[in-house]
Amino acid sequence: MNKKRITTGIFIGMTYVGVLLLAVYVHPIFFDVFVFLLCAGGAWEMARALSNKFSPAILILDMISVVVGFGAFWFAQYFFKSYSAGLSGYFVSLAVMILVTVLVTAFSKTYVKGNAFTTIFVMLYPVAILMFSMGLNYFIDLNLDWVDGSKPIRNAGLCLMFVVPALTDTMAYVVGSIFKGKKLCPSISPNKTISGAFGGLLGGLLGAGLVLLVTFLAVEFNVNLFGLAMLTDGGWTATIVNLLMLGLFGSVFDQIGDLVASFVKRQVGIKDYSNLLPGHGGVLDRVDGFMLCGVFFYMYFAVMMLVI
Repeated sequence: MNKKRITTGIFIGMTYVGVLLLAVYVHPIFFDVFVFLLCAGGAWEMARALSNKFSPAILILDMISVVVGFGAFWFAQYFFKSYSAGLSGYFVSLAVMILVTVLVTAFSKTYVKGNAFTTIFVMLYPVAILMFSMGLNYFIDLNLDWVDGSKPIRNAGLCLMFVVPALTDTMAYVVGSIFKGKKLCPSISPNKTISGAFGGLLGGLLGAGLVLLVTFLAVEFNVNLFGLAMLTDGGWTATIVNLLMLGLFGSVFDQIGDLVASFVKRQVGIKDYSNLLPGHGGVLDRVDGFMLCGVFFYMYFAVMMLVI
């Protein structure tokens, strides 16, 4: 592993820690800004990648979709004060932007159906998928001070978002490098092995275990550690089971996300989405698994909100 990759990795890690601390202890807007930058950067990278083989996306519409989508999310979230309101508002804006894209290409002499397809694809992947991560940030009672109203599942979700994908990728690399063996999906990602996939599952469980350990320390010593607390009134058994399930299946979704991103790259004939992060590729190369983890975690906690 070269020095450039290590240096960039340290920078990424420090960014993750900084965003998490600011989102938990200061204000959720810091995580929102982080997701906004991922959406904008990811949209640019995906539009650029697709243009290698397909009709170019209408980038201005994709960027307008990001800005309008975030505006709709915040308006709905703070007006209706429900944990699901923000995402609902976002998807209404997404439907409008898809319609606008179709109309623009239908009545334009410059653009064709292919431009509409790639433009809408970018709106969905990565932008719409990343927005679930922001939805996770708002399991908060907005009628209270946001710190007091922040629910344990929200804080656990944010911690898991950063820890599970990171340890999944790390353990998959380490275990895969040591044991090698049969390839997982050679036609999509020739370097990934079955042993590495199992290592990734172990990494996801380790990530959940780390969050569980910090939760135990926070409860045992009655201190505010990332706002963590038992997830339900069911005691430690329910919290342990839920966190381990989240770690295990979060790892599964992280690895699926990695394969999906690799599949797209192979289809358009590129190695990395960009060179923004030296030694690591682009934004999408770093958050390909993070994105699908966000979808899974949001769905999991949304169900929890309904049953507890």
